[in-house]
Amino acid sequence: MNKDKLKIIVFDFDGVIEENYELHYQLSKIKIKNITREEHKKQFEGNIHLARAKFGKRNTNFNFILYFNKIKEYLTIDDTKKEILVELSKKYKLGIVTSGFEKYIFKYLKNNNLINTFDFTYGFETNKYKTIKFDLIMTKYNCKPSEIIFVTDTLGDILDAKKKNIESIAVNFGYHKTSCLKKGKPHKIISSFKELYNLLE
Repeated sequence: MNKDKLKIIVFDFDGVIEENYELHYQLSKIKIKNITREEHKKQFEGNIHLARAKFGKRNTNFNFILYFNKIKEYLTIDDTKKEILVELSKKYKLGIVTSGFEKYIFKYLKNNNLINTFDFTYGFETNKYKTIKFDLIMTKYNCKPSEIIFVTDTLGDILDAKKKNIESIAVNFGYHKTSCLKKGKPHKIISSFKELYNLLE
């Protein structure tokens, strides 16, 4: 990663901006019969939407997407994270690339006074594949992969970014821990947003 070339910082939402792993798992236990933590975490080694479909008859009729995303509207961001995001937005373009729904994240950003901190949010409504969302970013902002860094918490995201030659900074406080994140060989694995700020500034 060359900080002098860096123009855009892309953040995953779940597990990074909001540390909501336990909520996701508890709701997944209602959605998918007898799902273990190991099975749950493994879904994020690839595309979550494709992985969830493989559970077949274990899937219930529980509307996981509605409940999980609706709750986001009422969450309050950590003060330190908010301060760092605002500071970073003064130097870089910030964006969100997520598997979640944009409309709920927009409400989250609005409620936390961050709507003007991010330049774009690409979620499920845009496309279910993050590789395509990365293409959209590079086209819209006329930038190269070397001018983007992706901050994420899952192996699947790291691998998707690599397909587009985009480097990742992985956080180990989200859905995947350090041992799993290492498999994707991210640029750096960090444990806090303060580390992220120090790394970029």
